[in-house]
Amino acid sequence: DWTAWDPGINFKSIPGTTGVFEIADEQRNCLYIGHAGGLAPFGIRGELYRIFGMPAGSETWNWAHPQQDDIPAGIRQRARYYRYEVNANSYSRWVECLTRYREDYEALPECNLDPAAPRVPRIGRYHWKSEGI
Repeated sequence: DWTAWDPGINFKSIPGTTGVFEIADEQRNCLYIGHAGGLAPFGIRGELYRIFGMPAGSETWNWAHPQQDDIPAGIRQRARYYRYEVNANSYSRWVECLTRYREDYEALPECNLDPAAPRVPRIGRYHWKSEGI
């Protein structure tokens, strides 16, 4: 299920650990599939704040993502929803999510194709679609 982004969310409610996440627009169309690996500052929490932007008052927090504005073009203006999965093998799970998405929709999410997005690795094929697609 998608969760609407709330700038007033308690940042501690988002895990600061490794995993994968998806970002969607107002119609809940997936725009981006990302991952927070071991080198991602503040894990999933940091990556979601990097995409959605830091809220007013966050300058008093004791952390900020060092690559705050290094994101695919236009994603921050269109992002409205997110979902995530905590996973210790975030890179492998990211590749699996991208492969599944491409198999289901015959393309990658549009923001994953942006030059500012992390390079998408070579991905295989499953040759089947998910249920309900």
